[in-house]
Amino acid sequence: MVTIADCQRTQHAWFRALAEATGGRSFTTHQMDWVWLPQTREMLCMFPTNVTEAGLFPALAEAERRGAATVGIWLNAAVRAGHLANYRFEPGWQPWWMTRSLDVEAVAAASESVDDRVSLNTAVENQVWLATAHVGLDVAGQSYAYFPPEQGAKHLAGIFDMSVEAEFRRTGLGTSLLNKLSEAAFNAGAEHLLLNATPDGQRLYRKYGFELIGKGQTWWFQVPQLGVQSGTTQ
Repeated sequence: MVTIADCQRTQHAWFRALAEATGGRSFTTHQMDWVWLPQTREMLCMFPTNVTEAGLFPALAEAERRGAATVGIWLNAAVRAGHLANYRFEPGWQPWWMTRSLDVEAVAAASESVDDRVSLNTAVENQVWLATAHVGLDVAGQSYAYFPPEQGAKHLAGIFDMSVEAEFRRTGLGTSLLNKLSEAAFNAGAEHLLLNATPDGQRLYRKYGFELIGKGQTWWFQVPQLGVQSGTTQ
């Protein structure tokens, strides 16, 4: 059985791997775990069980030092946002945690649906794959799959950063991207897929066999420059 805690751990592992691959870093401030993603200039806190000023203050100072454009907090739905409003964080989109099982029949059916518009590249052997959709010379969509190492008895792969350009939606590209990534993850040993969906995006995933297991929350602070004082921002 895949739990919300499994989804959160996999999401956190993906962001840590992404930070490491792009010259970012991971760090902890008073039991709040953060990742710095330099390519998108995002400072993200991943699923703290308690939001405190002692945890926020040094991370916001670090975000200012690094020139962050966005600071985000991912939370379990049961965790109180605490001091976030005092720091002018605003509630953002709600992740819908969804999962589906992978088996031989499901993957075989997916592999039979060949779509020449979609290609697959292996970024890290047996761990990270990028599926890309092209229509003519245009990149029409893409998505990653990540199969974290050292999961113990769990065999979970996450689908991340799924996007299809607006003019190419409802043309089967989303399903074709999922087919490619599902097959790659299954061949590497994954038994389940998990992802976070937007309320609009979950319609595609339901058709693909994903089931909703719970929801989360995100909070965002987007300003060109962060000025930090205890309890407030200037």
